[in-house]
Amino acid sequence: MPDAGSRLVLGTAQWGSAYGVTNARGALTDADVAAVVEEALARGVTMADTHRTTDPSHGYGRALSRLRPWAGRFRVTTKVFGGPSADLPALAQLEATLEELGVPAVHACLVHDWSALSDAEAAAVAEALAEAVHQGLAARVGVSAYDAEELERAERVFDRLGAVQVPASPVDQRLRHSPVTARLAAAGTEVQVRSAFLQGLLLDPAAGTPLSNHSDVRAFHRFCEERGVDPLAACLSFTRGLPWAGPVVVGVTSAAELAQIADAWAAQPIDDDWADLASDDIDLVDPRRWRR
Repeated sequence: MPDAGSRLVLGTAQWGSAYGVTNARGALTDADVAAVVEEALARGVTMADTHRTTDPSHGYGRALSRLRPWAGRFRVTTKVFGGPSADLPALAQLEATLEELGVPAVHACLVHDWSALSDAEAAAVAEALAEAVHQGLAARVGVSAYDAEELERAERVFDRLGAVQVPASPVDQRLRHSPVTARLAAAGTEVQVRSAFLQGLLLDPAAGTPLSNHSDVRAFHRFCEERGVDPLAACLSFTRGLPWAGPVVVGVTSAAELAQIADAWAAQPIDDDWADLASDDIDLVDPRRWRR
């Protein structure tokens, strides 16, 4: 069996904000971050996912500066903006990220706001990231996408898609059988998976959030109860079973949570069809549409 950490990616959103609809702890303390990193490295997790932000009170906040002491020990995926949210040109954003991390290059650099870009903006940021590869600032470049249409657009715009990041979970199966994900993986594109737990919504049947009572979320938890399966193990088993899936990004609020994830990843996969759990409610599976 492969090392439990070989496909897990340490997410850092919780290092800068109270990210996650079920996150009751808020942003991690310095001690929390150090403990999580120690656990990650001990488990063989050598990839990290982060993002530069110009507003320390939102999004990833201080994630870059907090990752800096260990950045050289991780293959880092980061993102840049290509539209009006960008404070700098894309290449300059990446250079600022590298300076803050204290590393000469990242494993992957993705366009964060790909879905919102005009054709001209998309072409310009793709060209800038191609230059980043040429200069040795990133090994792979691509987009953070939400659906097949966005991936197909990236195929058309980028000369070479080295990496993409997409959502997938037992309730979000939009890309499970999509030809574009299979095509990209076969061509050598690294297809990273995020939102495996839907921001934690699928992990706690008693979370107490409005979305916890969604019929498709309740159906997932009934599925787990009927089979005596932990929801965490079910989510990871689904994502690791996707034939096109590569690294899987996981966000945690403690070292203990990361240990549970690594143990569940290493466990025997759940043999199930999963199809009946797929939700067709875009207001559930796309967190951008959630009313907070």
